[in-house]
Amino acid sequence: MKCILTFSLFFFTSLFFGQNNKTEEPAQFLDSTLVTSTTMEYVDPNEIESVNVIKKDTTINGVMYRGQIYITSKISKKYDFISLEQIKSEFTKIKSNDVIYMVNGAFIKDNIKTFKFDRNYILKVEVTNSEAFYNFRKSDTKFDIINILGKTKENLENKNKILIKGYEAIGVK
Repeated sequence: MKCILTFSLFFFTSLFFGQNNKTEEPAQFLDSTLVTSTTMEYVDPNEIESVNVIKKDTTINGVMYRGQIYITSKISKKYDFISLEQIKSEFTKIKSNDVIYMVNGAFIKDNIKTFKFDRNYILKVEVTNSEAFYNFRKSDTKFDIINILGKTKENLENKNKILIKGYEAIGVK
């Protein structure tokens, strides 16, 4: 009985505590830099030279990935990836930790800690405080919204437009 109890304790302990974090996504590398799938959304497909897929699971920093994708750009070393925290510290004067991040008006919901953005792709970084919203002015909830505008065709065209009258809020078209 003691042997069965010891075995079951060992089995359940190894079952619950011995597992890695698993993701159904493959590990994606752009010019040998591990990037998230969200980061890849902001890479111009015309700048990709080759894609190599390896169907072998791999574990990186305790996370198990379902395969590997190696992407090589036409101009190697062109990308200068920085994290959202680096963008916050280098492009803004925000000191608080309560921040909501957006890219081109879309909220970043996943991979906030691992999300990387190409420094050369940043057109402008806009900051809006929660007090700018009428519903939050009297609230104890205080946060900042950082909207990172990339050098998309639409953003480059809107950069040269001048608003004579009115105010356009972040993420509202």
